[in-house]
Amino acid sequence: MKTFATFLIVLLCFITLKTVAQTPETPLVSIDFETLKKVRDSGKNIQVPIKKLIEKADKLLKAKPLQVVDGDTPPSGNMHDFFAIGKLAFPNPKTPNGMPYIRKDGVTNPEADGDRYDLHRYNTTLSRVNDLSLAWFYTRDEKYAKKAAELLRVWFLDPDTRMNPNLNNASALPGVHDGMPIGIIFSVALIRMVDHVKILALSKSWTTEDNKGLKKWFADYRDWLLESDLGKVEAKANNNHGSWYAAQVAAYSIYNGEFEKAKPMIDLAKKQIAQQIEPDGSMPREYKRERSLHYSIYGLQAFTYLARCGEIVGENLWDFKSADEKSLRLAFSFLYPYVTYTKEWPWKNIAKGEPLGRGVLEVYQWAAKAWPDSEFARVNPSFWKEVPAQSGDYLYWPQP
Repeated sequence: MKTFATFLIVLLCFITLKTVAQTPETPLVSIDFETLKKVRDSGKNIQVPIKKLIEKADKLLKAKPLQVVDGDTPPSGNMHDFFAIGKLAFPNPKTPNGMPYIRKDGVTNPEADGDRYDLHRYNTTLSRVNDLSLAWFYTRDEKYAKKAAELLRVWFLDPDTRMNPNLNNASALPGVHDGMPIGIIFSVALIRMVDHVKILALSKSWTTEDNKGLKKWFADYRDWLLESDLGKVEAKANNNHGSWYAAQVAAYSIYNGEFEKAKPMIDLAKKQIAQQIEPDGSMPREYKRERSLHYSIYGLQAFTYLARCGEIVGENLWDFKSADEKSLRLAFSFLYPYVTYTKEWPWKNIAKGEPLGRGVLEVYQWAAKAWPDSEFARVNPSFWKEVPAQSGDYLYWPQP
């Protein structure tokens, strides 16, 4: 009897360890991990996007890791500092040498993504890490995890090639600013990358030491966001920039298991809801942009990530209402007829006719989970009609 009891205890411990090993250490913010597992395990209607993902991942196995130190010397003089001009920064047409640069809304300067600057190398690295991590999750083939780990170590951890945890020289406007607070928007993509790293941490290739080192990087970056002059200015932004700032601080705190440091950002988000959302649910600060519908979705995406962070730390931002009844649900309801094309968008939008992108699909998937009694409880099929058959979006969310 005693032997049998011992056997049961050992068996239960084994089962527990196996279960823990299949669950990320801290909850994901932008990805619903349980839904991700269900999509993978069901195998329903995902053969085409899986094939495309594996093709991409196989090609990436031979890719040379990109480095922050490969571009022009930043204004700081430190090659490990991220350096990029703003996407909307252009040479001055009124001066012979193009200086000082000027900003134009609605158009992107290809120079911003050129080899002189770090933005393209940075975005490419993040995209590769995400694809390789997802390929490992779907195949459990360690070669993909091994490559993702290599890319992460080169960009974030290796002393010879790592990026310093700051964006002091981001969104530079040559001849005017060495870097601007709005450059902090470049690191929004790190929220999603961190979620993929949490998945990658379930593999053998991303070690405990790797994870410890990357957590330290993000803790340092989070502290820079909180303490730097640029970060303090961005925190006060009254549009999506302020919301994305709060979402980043919260998400990187959660990654480090420091939930108490995330909670002040949920409090800040409540103030931002009252400030940015009108009583009818509109977000007029985003309508001033040339691509106003895109920025309205983008602003709602920031609040969605903040609501997700709130869930994780025990704060319900989904159902929060300000003193004058402003709320996220109002904002979702206001935007819904426009993104489902049942109403014509009345504000200027130079991107009219273009697909709305994965952002609208993502935010309304989360909204459907948050409010199962709402008009968007079943994600509108029109969102999926714009998603190409080979898109990786089919690997994150179930089709209707």
